[in-house]
Amino acid sequence: MTMSGMSQSALLSSPNKKSQGPSTPPRADSFHEIKQRIPEDLSQSLTQSQIIQKKLYVDEVQNYDLVPQFYFPTQEINLQLQQEQNKIINEIFGKAENIDANHFEQITTNLCGLCKYLTRILMTAVEGTSNKISKTAFIKYWNQQLSQKEPKQRCFHILKKAKNDFIQFDDFKPFMKILLEQHPGLEFLQATPEFQERYAETVIHRIFFHLCRKDNNKITWRDFKSSNLFDILDILGKEDDINKIRQYFSYEHFYVIYCKFWELDGDHDFHISKEDFSRYSSHGLSRKVVDRIFDQVPRRFRSQIDQKMSYEDFIYFILCEEDKTTIQSIEYWFKIIDLDDNGIITGFEMDYFYEELKQRMDYLNHEPILFHDFVCQMVDLLHPENDILFKLSHFKQNLTVCGVFFNFLTNLNKLIAYENRDPFQVRNDIVDHPDFTDWDRFAFQEYVRLAMEEENQEQGEVFEGDIVWDNEDSKQ
Repeated sequence: MTMSGMSQSALLSSPNKKSQGPSTPPRADSFHEIKQRIPEDLSQSLTQSQIIQKKLYVDEVQNYDLVPQFYFPTQEINLQLQQEQNKIINEIFGKAENIDANHFEQITTNLCGLCKYLTRILMTAVEGTSNKISKTAFIKYWNQQLSQKEPKQRCFHILKKAKNDFIQFDDFKPFMKILLEQHPGLEFLQATPEFQERYAETVIHRIFFHLCRKDNNKITWRDFKSSNLFDILDILGKEDDINKIRQYFSYEHFYVIYCKFWELDGDHDFHISKEDFSRYSSHGLSRKVVDRIFDQVPRRFRSQIDQKMSYEDFIYFILCEEDKTTIQSIEYWFKIIDLDDNGIITGFEMDYFYEELKQRMDYLNHEPILFHDFVCQMVDLLHPENDILFKLSHFKQNLTVCGVFFNFLTNLNKLIAYENRDPFQVRNDIVDHPDFTDWDRFAFQEYVRLAMEEENQEQGEVFEGDIVWDNEDSKQ
């Protein structure tokens, strides 16, 4: 409850002495009167300032219980707001003691300010069932658990288990099950339960990637509060096109992640080996980088099979690889390049990774990029205190530079693509989709490529190579 929601009388009244107003300030005593109250042996050794300070401290302690309380953490909401909320409850329940989920949805959205797909979750939290809910049970739960919380706090409260103060991976599963059953944009998946399961898993992993900063399967209130998940859930309840919700829930984004993993998983056991993984991005990643990833330097694998990457591990990797402007991605790639794990990337470590890419460029007869020129450019952009000593803080303060820096040292294809980029095309992409992240752009282009491949296969053709984008067509 906010301070603005309290009445003036509640702010000024004391819970211990309800009829008593604010205490009258004590009169200002003279220095001579104050000194007479202090023992003679002590007063002789104190200055005038010290004697006055001591007297003020004594008065403060003696009058501590007379200061009226001005903040009540458990103070009930003001009467006007309470009346409005009671009116909503009475209108929705009407004369019925029990209502079903369809009617209770108005409680979820109009009273609680939550996404409509949380209706059954809320009903289960109130009465342990999502079939019907009684007015008495809800009012009791509302007064005890939700009435004094803001909508974002209510959302966090009903998603987590009652005994916990954090949200875990499994806590999202009931919500995802309801979403897959009810959202118009996901109806087509109802015929394929296996894809429903993978979609739900992917969405939850994406949520935890962005919210769970400690990567410990616990989203705290602090994590939840500072994220945009509540706002995205609000949009989810109003938008029927699931692909317009690019953050977390886009089916197209799931399709890209799933297909990229499926392409590498040759035996389709949902685990990929180091050899399988090295084929990612047409063998774009250097051998040294692949080794570091499978040594689990940037992140411990969640896979139960030794030296195999699980689908969850792959999701975390691809989100880091294709968008190097997130804090999670920066920390991931920084650990890979920081060979001695001392929190500093040196020129030696940069050269260690660049050398392999240089050899591959020589083999392809591609004019190599001078390492010295690259280092000078990074020094100018990242402004390290000491030349060629880059700390994690330098990257976090310059997010747009991170992709260039890490791609130069880890991915040959992205290094060459950056050198051959068309600045006009880059500008057009930004103008066409100014709100797109690097991940959004990657997922969009990959989805188009995958859709073209599928269409050509249906027509008996084989699509090979990269998409050649025509500037004029892309504008249409």
